[in-house]
Amino acid sequence: MKKFGLSILAVMMIVGGILSGCSKEDSSGNATSEPAKGGASASTKPVTITMWNRLGKDTFNTVIAGFQQKYPNITVKLENMPEGGGDVAQFQAAITGNDLPDVFVRPTGYTIAQLVKLGRVHSLDEVFPKTTYGNYTDGTFAEGYGSIGGVVYTFPLYSSLHGALMMYYNKKVLESLGYKEADIPKSWDEFLTFGKELGKKSGGKTYALTFGAKTNYMASYLLNQLSAPITPESGFNYKTGQYNYNTPGYIETMQYLKKAYDEKVLHPATIDADTGKAYSLLKTGEVAFMVGGNWSGQYLSADDKGGPEVFTAKDWGVVPIPSKNGGPQFQYFEGGSGEYLYVSKDTKHWPEVKAFLEYLNENMYAEVIKTGQTLPSKKPELIKDAKPPFEQYEKISKMMLDFKRLTPTVYKHNPAATDVMAQYSGFAPKENIGTIFLGYLQGQLKDLEKPLQKLTDDNNAALKRAIDGSGGAVKPEDFIFSDWVPGQNYNK
Repeated sequence: MKKFGLSILAVMMIVGGILSGCSKEDSSGNATSEPAKGGASASTKPVTITMWNRLGKDTFNTVIAGFQQKYPNITVKLENMPEGGGDVAQFQAAITGNDLPDVFVRPTGYTIAQLVKLGRVHSLDEVFPKTTYGNYTDGTFAEGYGSIGGVVYTFPLYSSLHGALMMYYNKKVLESLGYKEADIPKSWDEFLTFGKELGKKSGGKTYALTFGAKTNYMASYLLNQLSAPITPESGFNYKTGQYNYNTPGYIETMQYLKKAYDEKVLHPATIDADTGKAYSLLKTGEVAFMVGGNWSGQYLSADDKGGPEVFTAKDWGVVPIPSKNGGPQFQYFEGGSGEYLYVSKDTKHWPEVKAFLEYLNENMYAEVIKTGQTLPSKKPELIKDAKPPFEQYEKISKMMLDFKRLTPTVYKHNPAATDVMAQYSGFAPKENIGTIFLGYLQGQLKDLEKPLQKLTDDNNAALKRAIDGSGGAVKPEDFIFSDWVPGQNYNK
């Protein structure tokens, strides 16, 4: 599954020909088709629509097969692109040359605002009228994320709540050391004591915890999630309209994780580990716990080693990450979908594409649940005949719902802010909260306040520069929401 590009806090095809039983004849005796919902008519003649996918290569196979069986005159030509940013060059060429396929997964590195401004994407209001918004998770069609100027441009695949982090554990390791899930501490101090005890019990063979510290989004997500309960105004403060990284929340979280590393509660390889290495350390029993995303259960349940080393869904459990005082934790998000699809503005087969999207809307979300990757964008209670591949899915889904807090979006105050935020992204420093943390964990930084204050000042300067460059179209007040309550969902 894909991983998102870092942000503070970062989905199919068509229907067309109508079965002969649905065909009618016009006054001239020529066959006509039943209109798709909303009045668009799909042709009964052979039609091919193209689709680019950079998610897992099997993601759309089942729905495409079902769609083509129902509408045999429409062929969906699917091209699977490289994952992990390997789609960038191909999409850049297609966007620049205005040569996009009919349907495509979100291009890496492009925002909805950029694609709309370039005139590259088709409105999907006919597929998602406002009366249906309540069928999807909070913030799915939020201004600037799922829509621009009140017009929907994205077909949401994964829930807007995607990206929540949790702590996975190796059941065999815990059982061999005499522990049960009920023994896992909920607070930082208790987990440090527990982790050192676990290491001694294992004779030094097993460390307590690891995570992909070298994977920037993982380190940043972890810091955001653990620091927010301590200082809810960390990151972007919607009451002041300013960034603030020099907060007790960020500092105390980094200090805690550094202490866990120094006291050998964190595995030594954590400092150089990406997410793949973290999975490996958990599966082999070199660590008892691993911080992962809501998608990690899928990876832990599909080991391809076979034989006695096979690691399946029976071998792992999942609990919340310990927090400072053992209480609730959360992440902020501004809306949108975890992954989504676009339709080319210049598609020559809109009726067929629309019909395909409507088929997806009825059938794709069950496939998302069946993979166990994440929650679908459509609310699960509205989806039938979808059984997840492992029993922990329900627990993971509940944590996703508990851990996310919807924030205000500047685009609701002023849609013109899309250009400002695009400019801000270009002006913002390359360094971020994750890179500062990695330097601190590696011992390259001894002081946190100075680099965190510099990060704060540099981001605020970048934002001011972008606002000033708007010629008065956007003002600092557009970023201020006096009615925002830190730590609570903002649904206004």
